[in-house]
Amino acid sequence: MSCLILLFCSSLVVEDTSNRTMSHHREADAELKTDEIVRPFPPDTVENKDASWFDRWQQSLTQSMDNTARQLDSFFAVEGSDAYKDARAEGRVRLGWEPRTRDMSELDLKFRIRVKLPALKDRVDLLLSDDDDYDEDDTINAVRDQSLSSRESTTIALRFKKSDDSSLSHRIGTGRRGQIYLKSRYRDTYSFNQNWSMLYDAEAYYYTRDEFGAEVGASFQHVNETDHVFRFNNRYYYRDLSEDWMWRHELQFLQPLTNDSAVIYNLFTEGFTKPGNRLDQYYVSARYRTNPHREWLFYEVEPFVLWLREEDFKPSYGVALRIEVYYGKYHL
Repeated sequence: MSCLILLFCSSLVVEDTSNRTMSHHREADAELKTDEIVRPFPPDTVENKDASWFDRWQQSLTQSMDNTARQLDSFFAVEGSDAYKDARAEGRVRLGWEPRTRDMSELDLKFRIRVKLPALKDRVDLLLSDDDDYDEDDTINAVRDQSLSSRESTTIALRFKKSDDSSLSHRIGTGRRGQIYLKSRYRDTYSFNQNWSMLYDAEAYYYTRDEFGAEVGASFQHVNETDHVFRFNNRYYYRDLSEDWMWRHELQFLQPLTNDSAVIYNLFTEGFTKPGNRLDQYYVSARYRTNPHREWLFYEVEPFVLWLREEDFKPSYGVALRIEVYYGKYHL
């Protein structure tokens, strides 16, 4: 099974509960096996004689982040409890260069950090990100809506859940260039059978300056017997400031090549309801992703063609070059 199946499909996986169907259990078990392939090794599994300076750097980063997590969690620990010693941090850092015609200097830095707080019975996570969307965002930087550019700023938040596998979560934090916000999200997965599944979610939030906003989305996914994956993503955003909706539709097809490489073909479209229901941008791409050297180190090459309304829909040709590093037991 390809090393990318989990990373591509993980957003459609929710922890099993006792009332899940047997097909959902089998699907989760299969993806957990893949999870073992793509997650980083714990620090003590790389033999010192085989560890390069880069291995030691990744292990040092993981240990340093875990120490910070334990120190943070110790503030919430009750007297006599050592639960804070189990606190862990996990995340990823991705650096990319996405040159294209008419813009050769497009750089993209994305990061995700999650800190589990066992002293609070794992009901609260600390989240730190480059923007306020903690899901995987695989679109190229040039298509991210500039009218929502305030999203592209460091965000820190506390996420509350009734239980670790709860579908409903609440966040309070700061983002969008210093605004305080509150957000509630419901997110769940439904498996039709062993091959078809659906992720659906809805969220509402309030920012101190941007005011009210809402999002709703649904993704349909099919995985065949040869691990080829087809996904159809749909998402709608309501913006209180402009009183309009932004919509996004995306078709993706993942083709495994080897045990550590795959190609993801992508067709992405985006538009707005005002003025008029119009298409604003779209692009096509083929993203090659591989991790031939380390399970926590990924490389990507993604040639693409982009059409933007602001550029009169003239084709812009480009290629995205990315490197991505994971640390901890990454499972955002």
